[in-house]
Amino acid sequence: MRTRTRALYLGLSLAAALPVLAAAPEAPPPKGPAPITVRIHGETLKLPNGMTFVLVERPGAPTFAGYIGFRVGGVDSVPGDTGLAHMFEHMAFKGTEHIGTTDWAKEKPIYEALEKAGDELTMMKAEGKGTPEQLAALAEKVKELSKEEHRYIKKDEFDYWYTLAGERAENASTGEDLTQYFVMLPSNSLELWMLMESQRIREPVLREFYSERSVIEQERLMRTDNDPMGKLYEQFEATAFMAHPYRLPTIGWASDVRALTMAKAQAFFHEYYSPSNAVGVLVGNFDVAQAKRWIAEFFGTIPRRGDPAPIVTKEPKQEEGRCIKVAFDANPQMLIGWHKPTWPSPDDTRMDIISNLLTDGVTSRLYKRLVEEDHLVLDVQSWNDDPGARYDNLFVIQASPNEGVPYEKVEKAITEEIDRLKTEPVPAAELEKAKTRILASYLRRLDSTLSTAMLVGTTQLITGDWHNIESYLRQVQAVTPQEIQKTAATYLTTGNRTVATLVKPPEAGKEAQR
Repeated sequence: MRTRTRALYLGLSLAAALPVLAAAPEAPPPKGPAPITVRIHGETLKLPNGMTFVLVERPGAPTFAGYIGFRVGGVDSVPGDTGLAHMFEHMAFKGTEHIGTTDWAKEKPIYEALEKAGDELTMMKAEGKGTPEQLAALAEKVKELSKEEHRYIKKDEFDYWYTLAGERAENASTGEDLTQYFVMLPSNSLELWMLMESQRIREPVLREFYSERSVIEQERLMRTDNDPMGKLYEQFEATAFMAHPYRLPTIGWASDVRALTMAKAQAFFHEYYSPSNAVGVLVGNFDVAQAKRWIAEFFGTIPRRGDPAPIVTKEPKQEEGRCIKVAFDANPQMLIGWHKPTWPSPDDTRMDIISNLLTDGVTSRLYKRLVEEDHLVLDVQSWNDDPGARYDNLFVIQASPNEGVPYEKVEKAITEEIDRLKTEPVPAAELEKAKTRILASYLRRLDSTLSTAMLVGTTQLITGDWHNIESYLRQVQAVTPQEIQKTAATYLTTGNRTVATLVKPPEAGKEAQR
């Protein structure tokens, strides 16, 4: 699921935090609301193999949230291998040498033969080599080996044991920045969680690789190629970013997905699923001392496989506005994006507030202007840190124009409201309201242990220190009207802007006239 605001991006909660409202002095009168101080009480554990764990103990129901995240996503792709991070997320549920098999010793030679034949068939197709007879013979061999291996496969055994233990919310996600695995379990299942998740990192087996690859091909057709917003968004990103790998789709280009091999997936695992590239988080009612012993036993013995090379490509400064029209027979949609720095730049925090001012709720500036007053659009929204937050990124506005309203008219109204941000200081009451909404989006979720685990894990992976949650909230409360003006004037310019619009193909227009 794509993130819309920093509050959403960082995991949607501060569940272990206790807000403390500072007492306002009697004299002189306060200039604004008392600041909110947030403290999250957790313990950081660094293993010799480089893996980081954060333990947040909370009293209450005998449950815990378990989170394992890896600092790898679509941004780590290279042309030809796009989609590998997403593909491996699927594979990580297929089991290990001990999970998902009835007899690994018997399954292993079949698995290895299947990898050799399947990869050979994949590359022959991708490179346009081989006679029809050769391709048909290899395809038949893959089919027969798959049937033979299937006799030893115990499908969905990860799900089976977690369900038996009473799991809630077991899932995984792959985004542009991270891959994450998370689950809620009863406290007496902590050792089971340690076993299952450490196995996932230690010795995954890529069962049903080729059938799962076909599933992802269909997923791409449904969510991107045959979906108007999916197609618009993909081409918008590819236009806004010319050099940086944020331009590459996390799900992968269609031709790359068809060419993914088990050998590529294994190499990906060894590079990115090293303990040194992972963060584990436990939040809830559990014995911390026992958890530390099990972490050392299950995770501390996983060998460090090396560290991924950093991404050194920088997006060149955009000097002129860009525009792309995407043909699709659907209702009108438009995306407008501006390049900006990522956190910890204070401008990133200010852009969060600008997003809130423009589109958060029915009293926001763009909603009032475009929806209620001028009746230009059905809906308008904005979000920051697109498509990710590990590197400099975009601030984005999405609008759904009413039928018959020209895109130019919507764009003009949006530009006028942005110009107001540059030329008129935001009234103090309006600014404080935006800040309060951002803070409330954290504080409302204080009771969610899973959201806390995700918040802590993503912040640790993105910024290198989960305590930056507190730093960010202090930044939000310190923003001034003058800083909003300066930030808007710096980044929200026509030369720094990319606009993408859906347009109906000529054939669709002719059909509508008949």
